Amino acid sequence: MIDTNVIRDKVLSLAVNGKLVKQDFTEESADILISRINEDLHGQIHAETWKKDEIPFEIPTNWSWCRLSDIGYTNIGLTYHPQDIVKDGIIVIRSSNIINGEIDYTDLVKVNCPIRKNQYLNRNDIVICVRNGSKALVGKCAIFKETSRKVAFGAFMAIFRTPCYRYVYHYLNTQLFRRYFNSDDTKQINQITQKILKNALIPLPPQNEQNRIVDKIEEIFSVLDTIDEYQSQYLFNVETLRNKLFDAAIQGKLSEQRLEDGTAEELYTKLQAEKTVLMQEGKAKKEKVLPEIAETEIPFDIPPNWKWVRLGDISVKISSGNTPAGGNKSNVYVEKGYSFFREQNIYNDGIHEEGLVYITEELLKTRENSTVMPMDILLNITGGSIGRCALVPDDFTKGSINQHILIVRMIDPRLRFYVHTCICSPYIQKYIKGNTVGDKDGFSAGRCKNMLIPLPPLEEQQRIVSKLNKILAFAAM
Repeated sequence: MIDTNVIRDKVLSLAVNGKLVKQDFTEESADILISRINEDLHGQIHAETWKKDEIPFEIPTNWSWCRLSDIGYTNIGLTYHPQDIVKDGIIVIRSSNIINGEIDYTDLVKVNCPIRKNQYLNRNDIVICVRNGSKALVGKCAIFKETSRKVAFGAFMAIFRTPCYRYVYHYLNTQLFRRYFNSDDTKQINQITQKILKNALIPLPPQNEQNRIVDKIEEIFSVLDTIDEYQSQYLFNVETLRNKLFDAAIQGKLSEQRLEDGTAEELYTKLQAEKTVLMQEGKAKKEKVLPEIAETEIPFDIPPNWKWVRLGDISVKISSGNTPAGGNKSNVYVEKGYSFFREQNIYNDGIHEEGLVYITEELLKTRENSTVMPMDILLNITGGSIGRCALVPDDFTKGSINQHILIVRMIDPRLRFYVHTCICSPYIQKYIKGNTVGDKDGFSAGRCKNMLIPLPPLEEQQRIVSKLNKILAFAAM
């Protein structure tokens, strides 16, 4: 099981140490940013108020240490009485309304009583639980995003208002900040006082770097959220978890659908036009038209902007190789030459060179139909390794394959990453192993061409592959 909370803590630690993203030293320094904010808040130029022995670690030279009070304003919330609670009144955010870093509006208290101006929330305020019977709940926080109604916050809450709210929100979730109220003098009363909040030291990056840091944190945390979701369902079976993630990827459940991506129908139309041009130029062979996809063939629902296609319709080549005459004898292979791939070289994580053999350029020229090019997909189609597939690197030169492997060459090479993901999925693996023919239980090129692929728009394909690869990388830790 992957402990995502440990990973989150590590990511936040890297973030506030200046080790999560690269620094751009042409950007305005954090010192200038702090001075500008400090002058807006207090009408004075920022002056350092900390001592060297307070600084816990070194930070990049264009960052700066400061106290939270240098870059923001804080205030505690509203005290109300039971008789102030009404059915229709002003919403008061309490500790119970902060769940997993978001404000939850399902269990609300509304009041009718005097409320000072500074006890109302502004958009982008950070709402913090500063006192609670449970120490673990002290410090939980969320960014307030409401604009349509007045909302107040309760007496056991505080707000922190700053232009740097996105970065500060994540800082408040670090162990670096928690040490300020986990110390001995506060452990019995479970609270973050206004003094603690104002005096807490924060390592502040330049504004643009703050944005890059937060974007990277949110990207990683999105992956971890997905892991949490699927781990909760498949806690004790890592292989099942992996399979479910692949299923989710090719069903549109790992990615958001965006209007600006266009549709797979538009992508498909463009691909067909490109294929026609390639055939006219003699760069692709004219092939038999594949049958229309029947409703009864569709195995699962996909998003409305996706499209079911046959693999052969988005490829320019799907064909197998053969073993050269005498290929089972060592005299057909040479010490140096062009790669000749056999099924033992093909793995889902790439081409393995162990056991790789080579052929001469003269022999390669006689094998035009089974010539491997950069950015091809290679698929094992027989034996115990049936279904394994590998992406050929961009910088590959040329090579060839034996009869146990298919070359799958996409019309647009950018499709290959998503198609590779599809082939690795339980859905396609089941199709391959359920559609073998012949004495050696082989998967034919014809059946491969007819294979159904759930096709998303190109930009969404890239998001799917990126997110899945990150999740699988965490799973391998």
